[in-house]
Amino acid sequence: MSQADFIVPPPGLVPDAPEPETPERTVQAPDRLPAFRPTTPVVAPPGAARPAPPSPPVPPIAPIAPAAPIVPAAPAASTARARPRAWRLRSADGVEFVVRDRVVAGRDPQLDVVTGGATPVAIVDPLRSMSKTHALLEVDGDRLVATDLQSTNGVRIWPDGRDPVELEPGVPTPVPADAVLLLGDVAFLADLAPDVGS
Repeated sequence: MSQADFIVPPPGLVPDAPEPETPERTVQAPDRLPAFRPTTPVVAPPGAARPAPPSPPVPPIAPIAPAAPIVPAAPAASTARARPRAWRLRSADGVEFVVRDRVVAGRDPQLDVVTGGATPVAIVDPLRSMSKTHALLEVDGDRLVATDLQSTNGVRIWPDGRDPVELEPGVPTPVPADAVLLLGDVAFLADLAPDVGS
């Protein structure tokens, strides 16, 4: 059929096609989704990383107060005991030795007569007035203490300006500073050794 054979009906003779119905309401997506916090815990599959908890609200920033001056702390009290002072014993003929802890003195001192360890100090005594193992000398705090180890001619302490005192064997006895300590007939001046540090 050709274009000429096509008949166009006059206006109004054929009803118009119905217009599509407009829905009564339209749904629009919001600009942003509201905040959502689940009320039940979210279970992640095994091996998955756990989601980080929500950050707490940030408090307002307060003004910074001026810093207080730094005061150094007082040094802590040391629990270690201070090292005791050493004592020096000197004879008139030049024999000198220092007692730092414990010393067994005599012509040929044997350490098996004392317990707790000690340092042997052999003293030359041509007159043999001193026993081989004569006396134990030990530092106790700031004191020098002498003990007669059952010597033949005894141990005496002769404080300056006083009479000598004979020690009872086996009894530790303090030796005053600047006193003379007699081991047999050998005399030693006992005084604190000069503090030369460690």
